[in-house]
Amino acid sequence: MRILWSGMCAGARRAMFGGIVLAIAGMLGAPSMSSGDPPDTSTVQGVDTGLCRFPLQVTLFDAQRSRSVGSNLRVTGLAKVVLTNLDTGKTKSLNGSSPFSVDSSGTLSIWGHNLFVTAASFVPFESTNGSLSITADGRLSSANSNATAVDPCAEVGPAPVLAPATTPAPWGLPTNALSHIGFADLTPIIGALVRHDHEHLDLIINGQAFTVPAGIGMAEPFSFGPCPPGFNDGDCATGNIFDGLVADSPLHTHSTSGIIHLETDRPGVFTLGRFFDEWGVRFNQSCVGGYCTDAG
Repeated sequence: MRILWSGMCAGARRAMFGGIVLAIAGMLGAPSMSSGDPPDTSTVQGVDTGLCRFPLQVTLFDAQRSRSVGSNLRVTGLAKVVLTNLDTGKTKSLNGSSPFSVDSSGTLSIWGHNLFVTAASFVPFESTNGSLSITADGRLSSANSNATAVDPCAEVGPAPVLAPATTPAPWGLPTNALSHIGFADLTPIIGALVRHDHEHLDLIINGQAFTVPAGIGMAEPFSFGPCPPGFNDGDCATGNIFDGLVADSPLHTHSTSGIIHLETDRPGVFTLGRFFDEWGVRFNQSCVGGYCTDAG
């Protein structure tokens, strides 16, 4: 078997498609389906039908204490998020117990335990513990926050299966994408990018090429169709560009082109092994999925 991983230096972060409305937690500064801050009421509510294998109702209490960051995510501050599995009725409360402040430059500073939720449906996808500052233009000016991915599907649904697949190819997208992102020791993007590289992965096993799926490393990947005219990108050749409606991991695929996007808002170690971990496929020195060198 051969696994080819080649790096191509990329320029600035992918430009957003004109006229497309996104609610992507990892893309600060992009247009959003949400309009402004939550209303000054005690409760706001949304339902997400694409992230989990069941409809997920999200209720954000004390919404007037939350704050928009950029235009696509919110920091909940002292608010409480209640998750409900609308199939089973199971509920779980998550608390954002951290105060926050905003200085005259627009820099938001957070202390203690905090939740980040999407702007459109208030779905939580990341928690932080410790100090975190985000400037007005989205840069993480401090990030001593022990950030971790939050999987609301696992909180009120079946326990996720995180053991990497040891079956023959092809391999599709994992369920519980946020749990797999956390399993790979990665955290979703919440700030402006400090690095954006493209790597190309060819997966050839016993002489047969297999497709690397679009949407790996994305929570609720959604196809936005082909690139607009004049938009030159290696992902455009596939005819469908995907993005995560809830969150993107620093390692993700926008298409079936084989291009892996390394997009991160903070320093870190990003390896091919972590990409396979979030994909949910076994990968080590002698095996990929169900194929091992000792079997020929």
